[in-house]
Amino acid sequence: MSEIRPVFTPEAKPLKVMVVIVLYKIRAEDSPAFRSVIAARESFGRNAGEVRVLLWDNSPVSGASENLPEGVAYFGDESNSGLATAYNRAMEWAELHGAEWLLTLDQDTAVPPDFFHKMGNSATAATQYAGVGAIVPQIAASGRRLSPNWFQFGAVPRWYRTGYVGVPAEPVFAFNSGAMLRLDALKQAGGYDPRFWLDNSDAMIFSKLHEHGKRVYVAGDIQVEHEFSMKDMQRRMSAVRYENALFAETAFWDLRMNRIAGWERTLRLVLRLFKHWARGDAAELRRITWHELMRRLFTPRRTRVKEWVEATEERAKRAQRPMWDPRISVCMASYNGGPYVDAQLQSILSQLGPNDEVVIVDDGSTDDTVLRIEEIADARVKLLRHRANAGVLATFEDALRCGTGEILFLADDDDVWAPTKVQRFMEVFSEAAGVGIVSSRVRMIDEHDRPLADSRINRSGKFRSGFWWNLFINHYQGSAMAVRASLLGQVLPFPAQQSFLHDAWIGTRNDLLGGKAVFIEQDLLFYRRHSKNASRTKPLTEQIRTRVELLLAHLSYWFLYPASGRRAMQW
Repeated sequence: MSEIRPVFTPEAKPLKVMVVIVLYKIRAEDSPAFRSVIAARESFGRNAGEVRVLLWDNSPVSGASENLPEGVAYFGDESNSGLATAYNRAMEWAELHGAEWLLTLDQDTAVPPDFFHKMGNSATAATQYAGVGAIVPQIAASGRRLSPNWFQFGAVPRWYRTGYVGVPAEPVFAFNSGAMLRLDALKQAGGYDPRFWLDNSDAMIFSKLHEHGKRVYVAGDIQVEHEFSMKDMQRRMSAVRYENALFAETAFWDLRMNRIAGWERTLRLVLRLFKHWARGDAAELRRITWHELMRRLFTPRRTRVKEWVEATEERAKRAQRPMWDPRISVCMASYNGGPYVDAQLQSILSQLGPNDEVVIVDDGSTDDTVLRIEEIADARVKLLRHRANAGVLATFEDALRCGTGEILFLADDDDVWAPTKVQRFMEVFSEAAGVGIVSSRVRMIDEHDRPLADSRINRSGKFRSGFWWNLFINHYQGSAMAVRASLLGQVLPFPAQQSFLHDAWIGTRNDLLGGKAVFIEQDLLFYRRHSKNASRTKPLTEQIRTRVELLLAHLSYWFLYPASGRRAMQW
């Protein structure tokens, strides 16, 4: 296990959270979660933030409790559409009331009295890190740690030590109950998957957060007790629910985890059979486990996925979005770009909508870059400042992680965008759903905006995708690129080597994984050449070293990050 170090100065602000508690065959006043949340909210106080509650009742016969406290809403869903629907509707309710966080709770999970105080402190601490999308407490049952966990080799579950506080480098998975997730991160990831309507909805949403480059802050100073139904199957798990749980678990592992993880799950089923016999579990539970074990062993993976897709197709259709209206994040790394940053920002902002954003990470500028950015006074511009100079790779990585849009444009602080750049790029993304990277030709200008002769940066207009082509002759120009946010889980973190830049890594990594890239044969970026450019033409020996290091980085990535060694299967 490795840990991320903080890079920003912490920013304290009031906690604005929407708590959603899903009820089933229990009254709100009898729910330990609801009672403890109201008590913790009273202890929290209004000056420290705002805590609203949505009670979502999946009971067959629902009925709103009378005299609900202020800031508590009730919705009865007698169709029992599940957790995913409840959480997605809660996201809309949270946005309507100006909440920044969504906190999900099972009806029987009681939180401690100081829960919101500590969550508020954790939210402040999390602002020191780039791209934190969730804050999770540690959850245990009878002293046994249950959540959160990570997967060694992308396959074997491991749990964090009791009391651990920080941001792990590896993908973190956690239970729904007690998790507090950033609303903009949830929206970027597309919300909760309706196919995983009940079981493994938490595994899926944390996988999607990682896929979009988001990190998880583990608040081990918050300890929560939780009753886990899988640990008491005879009393708390019906045969129908258990069958659905195994069906969803297999689907998640087939879609999102590597093959080693699949073998681990198969072995786990074998061990569970022995536990069934040792505990004297019901014959129906043993039959379900045996059936799923045989399915894992003798049914091809793609067939299992097809069965899952067919079984959940109706739920997916009911939750289908009417149209694709993506948010755009322009991710900029700035460093001593004072003379040029005004023109660059104006050329960008004029093309963005009111819900888009420009995320700028300044890497310790010593000129007036920060002042000029602040003087723009546009709410769409979000400026973050590194504590210390970290270099161009780390700065771009942090900017990409902090972006919350579905499409991420990369930007330098000293170029100028052509007036139709965003429009043309978004047309390509909308027309080709499978495209991960879009880039364009650039036009060279000098520090006084005067045109320069074309250079090798355009490769004579002959763009070529493909791993080996771009390993030796890189055709990807970072400031002329845009990527889908769902690609981030495959390309981050950037390797530590400094001899190649982020564009070569993103492009070749996408090529290596079979991703698609489209090149627009138009000059949609005015690329400025001046004495302080981060990119420059290298001597031959240095170019050779760069390509060797890039190849070695790809080889080592397969061993360091086995979970990202393949793209997640899609339906």
